[in-house]
Amino acid sequence: MEMQTELQGEVLLVTLTGKVDLSSCVRLFNQAFDIAADRRAFKVLFNALAVTGALSTLERYELGSKVAAHIGELGTNPKIAFVGISPTVNGFAVRVAQNRDVAVELFSNVPQGLAWLGKWPAREKTDGVSP
Repeated sequence: MEMQTELQGEVLLVTLTGKVDLSSCVRLFNQAFDIAADRRAFKVLFNALAVTGALSTLERYELGSKVAAHIGELGTNPKIAFVGISPTVNGFAVRVAQNRDVAVELFSNVPQGLAWLGKWPAREKTDGVSP
């Protein structure tokens, strides 16, 4: 699996391609959240429409829990729109992450995901400077 990222305004767009596998998913998702934290992008859209294959139910559980743990370690609390369709994406990993207090929703197309992200207020960029 491969990943490309692009910062558009306050949203980090992450485009995923290739055949899905658990280790690549965990590595690339965590890398995307690291990039988002570095760029102070607190809204992330994952576009997995070009990804093929499917994870097992156990792998989906591991993906959701491992990525949620990484987000917790970062302490950034991003808002995440995940765009994908069955059979590659069925929403189980999203639900696992939601149950760990991650603000993530599943969508079947990019415009819906961007619209949802647009409902969240922009985070102020203070760069650590107090008034």
